[in-house]
Amino acid sequence: MKTLHLITALFIFLSGFISCQTIVDLHNNSNPINTPNTYYKDIGDKLNPYVGTWVYDDGTSYIKIVMIKKIKFPVWQYFEDCIIGSFQYKKNGIEIINTLNEINSSQTHPINYPIFGDRLGDTSRLNPFHQYTSDNVRLKTSIIENGCISHMNIRTLTLNGQPAIQIDKRKPFEQPQDCNPVIPGGFYYLIKQ
Repeated sequence: MKTLHLITALFIFLSGFISCQTIVDLHNNSNPINTPNTYYKDIGDKLNPYVGTWVYDDGTSYIKIVMIKKIKFPVWQYFEDCIIGSFQYKKNGIEIINTLNEINSSQTHPINYPIFGDRLGDTSRLNPFHQYTSDNVRLKTSIIENGCISHMNIRTLTLNGQPAIQIDKRKPFEQPQDCNPVIPGGFYYLIKQ
């Protein structure tokens, strides 16, 4: 009986020790590193304003972006809060690409979603939105279109009394020349639906 109690006590002790986890503010780290058993948490819920369904429609081009926040997403040996998303793009009413169903898929890493990101841009540096606002806080994401990865900076704002985001989409320099993203690069305002 003593042995059973000793084994039970040892098991409880080791279970508590193994489940210990360090919580680190996601926004005070340049990039999470593969630190085992660390949780890079969105302290202050700074990613929340980017969550939602957002639409751009100028009569010719239509972009719909859906973004959700994943809490404590397992990444290798650590966890992090992040934004994942999907999108749809139409040109002259014809659907060119649609990844909206992929947001509901179970992926093993955030980079496997069509849109992913978790870093708020450095407000002290010049960024693509400097001509629009002095508030340079932005979410830095990537968007994958037919195998091409583009950079997409996102800022929140209010447009005509409605919640909105402005995106700056650009093909990164390091992409091969034959990689042609589907959605044209540039600035777009999307209204929350």
